[in-house]
Amino acid sequence: MSSNIEDIYQALVNAGITEEDIESQINEKYNEYQGFMSKQAILFLIAKEHGLDIGSSSTDDIIHYEIDYNDFAIPISNVTETMSNIVIIGRILKVFDTRNFIRKDGSPGTVGFFFMGDKSGTIKIVLWDDQANLMGKEYFQAGEIVQIIGGYSKVGLNDEIEVHLSKVGKIILSPKDVDLSNIPKVETFKDLKVQGTISLKIDSGLSIKELYDKDGFIKSITGVIQIEEFKEIVKKNGEKTFLLKLILSDDTSSIRVLVWGMKAVECIKNLSEGDSIKLSNVVLKENSYTVEKELVFTKNSRLEFFNSK
Repeated sequence: MSSNIEDIYQALVNAGITEEDIESQINEKYNEYQGFMSKQAILFLIAKEHGLDIGSSSTDDIIHYEIDYNDFAIPISNVTETMSNIVIIGRILKVFDTRNFIRKDGSPGTVGFFFMGDKSGTIKIVLWDDQANLMGKEYFQAGEIVQIIGGYSKVGLNDEIEVHLSKVGKIILSPKDVDLSNIPKVETFKDLKVQGTISLKIDSGLSIKELYDKDGFIKSITGVIQIEEFKEIVKKNGEKTFLLKLILSDDTSSIRVLVWGMKAVECIKNLSEGDSIKLSNVVLKENSYTVEKELVFTKNSRLEFFNSK
């Protein structure tokens, strides 16, 4: 590069930008690009944004070079717990429906997940809000190549590693100029799907899909939770109570969970969307208005956490 860090830094100072502002902009860009861009490239970008002539090299070329995400890509089997800035490439194996929910602060949210695989293995990818909406597109389907940039890993249900896309992460469908040597061909990815680690039943018990053929007492069920609604209700006799509506999901389906009274208050204090939980001693009923199955808490019901988001 034609200019080093000190030269660019000094040029910014000479332009009247304080060192405090420069450091603040560096940190902002570093977070934006998830640590994939060097300090020198960040300074080039900041200088360009301020209209400074930083030398003969093209800033766009420098930034493009610095953010060649393929250099950071790893096989899916190399993903371990608590990693960040993850870059993986593979084929989409299975896509599940997204779910809408309401956060504790009342704001709406969306969550969805899919499985992707390369020749080394498979993994669950969890997307949130606008990123999750991409899954509803017609072209987002099994067999397509996808690149995840800026993911972080955590332990999900059944103690399996999953990757969540950070707010500033990227998901690229049919990425260009990527190494396809570790990605199974379309005609063979079905075999990978059979041989992979996709689990449709959790904790060796009932799946949520299987609940729809049952009624009455359910000893236990596990899944990932989203908060749909929490509100205070005035009964006909004038007494006040609380209602918490949750959506419990696993790899097979989703179901609404109703929690009433002070148990609703206890749950909302500790729950966050994306928590992996186990419900015990709940009752499965059919809602007379929606004709949908729902899980209802009783005085003996319990909620336990596996891993929190």
